[in-house]
Amino acid sequence: MHSDNHYQKKIKFCPACGRLAQVNEWRKIVCCECGFELYFNAAAATAALIYDSEGRLLVTKRNHEPEKGFLDLPGGFVDFNENAESALRRELLEELNLEIEQTRYFCSIPNTYIYSDIKYHTLDIFFICEPKDLSVIKHNEEIMEVLFKFPDQICAEEVGFSSMKKLLDLLKKTY
Repeated sequence: MHSDNHYQKKIKFCPACGRLAQVNEWRKIVCCECGFELYFNAAAATAALIYDSEGRLLVTKRNHEPEKGFLDLPGGFVDFNENAESALRRELLEELNLEIEQTRYFCSIPNTYIYSDIKYHTLDIFFICEPKDLSVIKHNEEIMEVLFKFPDQICAEEVGFSSMKKLLDLLKKTY
């Protein structure tokens, strides 16, 4: 659907001076009039690997696009002036009412996220998380359903994002 140069079709004017601009490479706007340059860098996103006492992974079913109805992990985008761990703690509290005692980096995987018909490149950072109490889970409107599944029982067709599909392959090999 989207090539890596789709910015050329979506962004035609310089954000600084309003004149016609061009995309130089797939990740940078350059204005020939004022010299303004805007890079399209990857956005940082976090996701939690939370296991119950039986070793099942907490997954969520998305209630909104992109990938509505598909399985995902809880988490979200890192805000300005926020580190990845703080962003993850904030997102888990907002999405699931979960407080986290510990986080441990697991891996990162590049991904794309289509929003308003623009493909954003992300770097999804996965953490193993130990919640204080799983019994307090109460999901917000972003989530249709919360499920616990063994990673080897999750089919790729159920999963929305390519980074989570790659993560599941890695988890199946690791565990």
